[in-house]
Amino acid sequence: MQSDDYAGAFESGYGATRRYLLAHGAQLEEAEEIAQAAWARGWEYRDQLRDPGLVGFWVNSIARNLLRARFRSPLTTPLEDLNPSYTMDLQAIDLRRLLDYCTKRDRALMEQSLKGYSAEEIARDAGITSTGIRVRLLRIRQSLRERAFAAA
Repeated sequence: MQSDDYAGAFESGYGATRRYLLAHGAQLEEAEEIAQAAWARGWEYRDQLRDPGLVGFWVNSIARNLLRARFRSPLTTPLEDLNPSYTMDLQAIDLRRLLDYCTKRDRALMEQSLKGYSAEEIARDAGITSTGIRVRLLRIRQSLRERAFAAA
C-alpha cells in the first residue's frame, strides 16, 4: 500500500476507529491514544495488508487488540494506595459457583474468555482451531445457563 493511499485511509477512517473504541468501552482520551497507536502500527505493518480496501477494518482489529491488552495489563496502583471495600460482589460469587460445576479444562477456557482473550488467542494456546474454541465456549455457556435457570 502506498503512503498516499494509507494517508487517505487514515483521514477517512481515524474517526471511525475512535468511535469503534468508544463503543467498546474506552474513555475518550484512551480511545484517542489507542486509535493513534493502531494507525501507527498499521503503517508499520502495511506490507502485511492483503486487501488495501479493508484497511479500516484491519486497523480496527489492531485497535481492538490494543484495547484488550490494556484490560489485561498488570495492576499499576500500589496495594497500599487502594481503598479497601468490604462490600460483597454477589455476581462474582454466583459466577464462581457456576464455574465450580465446570471441568478444569472448561473452567480454564471460560476464565480466559472472561479475561477478554479472543477465540484465536485461546486456540493458539490450546492447540485447537478457533472455531472449535467458539463451539466449546458456546456449549459451556449453554450448560451453565441451564444450571443457573434450574437453580432459580
